[in-house]
Amino acid sequence: MGTTARKLLLVEADPNKREHMLSLFRQPALASFEVDICTQPREAVHRAGQNVFFACLLPNDLSLLQDIRRVAVDTLCILISEGGDAQGDSRAIEQGADDVLVRTSIDADQVDRALLHGQLRRDSGSKLERQAKQDPLTGLGNRARLEEELDRLLIQGKRSASAFALLYIDLDYFKQINDSFGHGLGDLLLAVIANRLRRTMRQDDLIARIGGDEFVALLRNVADPNDAALIASKIIHTLSEPITLSGHHLLISASVGIALYPQHGHSATELLHHGDQALYRAKANGRNGYSFFNPEEQAQTRHNLDIEQGLRHGLLEGQFRLHYQPIVDTRTGDTVSWEALLRWQHPQLGLLSPDAFLKLAEHSGLILPMGHWVISQALAAVKSWRAAGVDCRLSINLSDRELKQPRFADQLRQLLAKSKVPPGVVQLELREAALLKHAEQAAQLCQSLNALGVDIWLDHFGAEYGALGYLTRLPIKGIKVDTRELTSEQDTDHATYLRNLIKLARSLDKQVTANYVENAQSAEQLSSWGGDFLQGYWIGKPRPLDELLDQSGSLSST
Repeated sequence: MGTTARKLLLVEADPNKREHMLSLFRQPALASFEVDICTQPREAVHRAGQNVFFACLLPNDLSLLQDIRRVAVDTLCILISEGGDAQGDSRAIEQGADDVLVRTSIDADQVDRALLHGQLRRDSGSKLERQAKQDPLTGLGNRARLEEELDRLLIQGKRSASAFALLYIDLDYFKQINDSFGHGLGDLLLAVIANRLRRTMRQDDLIARIGGDEFVALLRNVADPNDAALIASKIIHTLSEPITLSGHHLLISASVGIALYPQHGHSATELLHHGDQALYRAKANGRNGYSFFNPEEQAQTRHNLDIEQGLRHGLLEGQFRLHYQPIVDTRTGDTVSWEALLRWQHPQLGLLSPDAFLKLAEHSGLILPMGHWVISQALAAVKSWRAAGVDCRLSINLSDRELKQPRFADQLRQLLAKSKVPPGVVQLELREAALLKHAEQAAQLCQSLNALGVDIWLDHFGAEYGALGYLTRLPIKGIKVDTRELTSEQDTDHATYLRNLIKLARSLDKQVTANYVENAQSAEQLSSWGGDFLQGYWIGKPRPLDELLDQSGSLSST
């Protein structure tokens, strides 16, 4: 089998049997092998996991065979049977032995032949095995490879008290890139990401792709959590570097959840689950960062994950509803528009308002399909009330995610054409904070929507500082102000602030809607200050479409 020295591990407790096997390796056929001796099965597993052996010669112990195969997947395993039990030998082969030799008839040529044939069988099957454990798109390991390596590290960790880290990696906003530029470019992006991850990982670490844009890294010999944090930081930094593909300049970021063995779990299921929970926490903290699994936060994270899964199920099962709240003209008292407000008819928790689930929808990316559903349903509602002879506009809230969608205006144009609703009937409400946070994208979207004929309003105006300049630079129809802090006293600081804010907006030829109007006195105050429109529970509570159509005669007035 050649002259280059290769290491073998001989596992044998009986000194006479051990000496007999060693004598075979002094013969010319086996003289090229360097033999290490081990007398204890537990130590054998540890040494096989820590060193590179060409082969292990083992007693006919199937439990030991399985442990060795887990920690040393590339090492040949030759079993030495004490008798000629063909059925037992077949079981050993099924459990992963490369060959079985009968001790009573063993000689050097048989050992040499077993090693040679075992290697040939491994070589012939290695390509198929690699393909079965390789992600075809990125060339990284797949879930099967991850589970195999994780199993091996767990066995090694239990026997030698060695620690390791699991990093759960998810690309931020990857779905938007797929939706905006197509899956072809998305696949190219994943291949680039995979190469960057390879460069970031240490040579002995494993990186696997386990889902669309989900990756898991296993870091060996990580005793200090700071080492795992350092590698997570390197991953985040490396993936944040700009990428140019097919003429498109892409910016990507990643969130990383970290689970440590043995602190955060003693099984593959626990570690993957806790890494996923830590990832969820990293995303909830603003993305583009990492987070360690924290048992104290597990209950809240579990609740949030349950809500998120419920959101996915709710979208598929049609559990969401739209309610419509009237907006009235202060001069005539007529209802001029209806704001579409999302509700979730949860099977256990009842009717939920967006406060209970909207942030989780944002973090998970579900806000995009939810937003598409809201617009589609709301436009269908417009057709219904226009068919009933009601001339009211439709107001819809725009999420941060939708604001950053490059093709949002095109998608809205298609939905308007499909529903046959005139663009001038629709007004979209953009939160002032989102405008300031994503100013460039917001400016582009405002221009596109204005060209489409859709009005843009700034919601929660005045809560931030710095948006005033955009009122003059962008085609913004009007502002919405929050009046919840308005009291019966007319000379409070907040009342003065609201009065001046309304006056300023009117001086810029912008319309003003006062939201959260709760009583007649507030309505009168806001009207006297120059507010154009009023909205709130005193004006009217949000109601389902069928209730509005049943009372269609009241739609043109409060």
